[in-house]
Amino acid sequence: MLVLRCTKKLQTALKLKKTDLVDANVETSNFCSWYLNLIEIDGRRCLLVANDQTLFNFLIVDVPQLEAIQLIQLFKSFLHCVLADEGFEQTFIQNLMNDFTEVRFANTNSRRVLGSLNELAFFYLCHLDEEGVHSPKLPEIIKKMNRVVMGMISSSAINEVHNLLGLESPQHQW
Repeated sequence: MLVLRCTKKLQTALKLKKTDLVDANVETSNFCSWYLNLIEIDGRRCLLVANDQTLFNFLIVDVPQLEAIQLIQLFKSFLHCVLADEGFEQTFIQNLMNDFTEVRFANTNSRRVLGSLNELAFFYLCHLDEEGVHSPKLPEIIKKMNRVVMGMISSSAINEVHNLLGLESPQHQW
């Protein structure tokens, strides 16, 4: 089961009610719990997404007004692309997407992850300040952001993903 933990701001934008949310402490398996926050960069609505265990993250720019089902599709589509860009095998990605057939929304439940999300938002803002959100460098920026050592975890997000999933850590190319 995939759990999308939305900030209050995003819950309001999606018009989610308390009855639409599962218990914030719901059990999830590896890589199945994600934090989502609606932020603004350069006057554009963006969705910042991060896994709560690894802080593996990505940014979706120019997010239109969405319904919950559309957000789920957008999330899955972008996650698929980012994982493929990181070199994960298609069979692995497809198996992960199959695990995500059941999707639930929940409140956020970790101040540490929210703090890291705010830090990531600042980093993305700094990286995109000069060229804007439509920079052709956005995929490269996302890759770099997943190689930043964050305070909440002991290594980079991409290494944490590999460790969590029992995969060999990638060789970093700078």
